[in-house]
Amino acid sequence: MDISAKQVMELRQATGMPMMQCKKALIEADGDFEQAMDALRKQGLKTAEKRAGRATGEGLLAFRISDDGKTGTMVQVLCETEPVKNTPKFIEFVEKLADLAAAAGVNDAEGLGALDWGDGETAASTLKNLVGLIGENMQLGGVAHFQIDGDGSIGAYVHNDKKQGALSAVQGAGDDVASTAKELCQHIVFAKPKFLSRDQIPQEEVDKELAFLRDQVADDESMKGKPEQAVEGIIQGRLNKNFFGERVLSEQGWYRENAKKVKKVLEERGASVQDFKLFAPGA
Repeated sequence: MDISAKQVMELRQATGMPMMQCKKALIEADGDFEQAMDALRKQGLKTAEKRAGRATGEGLLAFRISDDGKTGTMVQVLCETEPVKNTPKFIEFVEKLADLAAAAGVNDAEGLGALDWGDGETAASTLKNLVGLIGENMQLGGVAHFQIDGDGSIGAYVHNDKKQGALSAVQGAGDDVASTAKELCQHIVFAKPKFLSRDQIPQEEVDKELAFLRDQVADDESMKGKPEQAVEGIIQGRLNKNFFGERVLSEQGWYRENAKKVKKVLEERGASVQDFKLFAPGA
């Protein structure tokens, strides 16, 4: 049967699929619009399944902060290549996801995927359809939603590569608390801390590092004959500097002045960190 250009265009607008695929689907469905749309949706889901195992080393971030600065949300969507993250449909998806996540106060991956997209679709199912349209693996990445009660501000920063960023919740009554929160996010992207405080680090990780340091010292000829107390002091010093100092946010050297710790910088500004999250592919 003859399929009109108008029919093809209507199906393209409804599904986002390429013109030729829309025409083929309509021909196979004998012009039945709903049947053709269902076939294209199934085709997209099959494409998504085939590409699900492919690495997603690129991505895009979007954030929303309330007018009073007390509530903030950041979302991450991953993809395979840089050209795809710059396509209008991918950008549109990420921006809408940020709007929905902020409105719902979503703070976990399950909630992010379950967000109501409209027309019976969720964020997760809509992304699968987008995979079928663009032909590249995409995944919902991370999400964070922070809220400050009392004095303080939410900070957000997205690096110029658009795939690295951070969200922070900083408490404090200073006039510059909002700028401090944003600066802290810049530091987080630069230094990539994993923990807010030492007590968040699993003890087995600390024990493993201590065992490594003790073996290292035992093999060091320059340590032979030193008092046990002095050797233990050296081990603890290395643990503090190279283990805690790299992983714990408050103990890192400030990105603009490495000799000064993050904790000291914040104390000077009358601020403290309530929470933070780093966003980066693979982080």
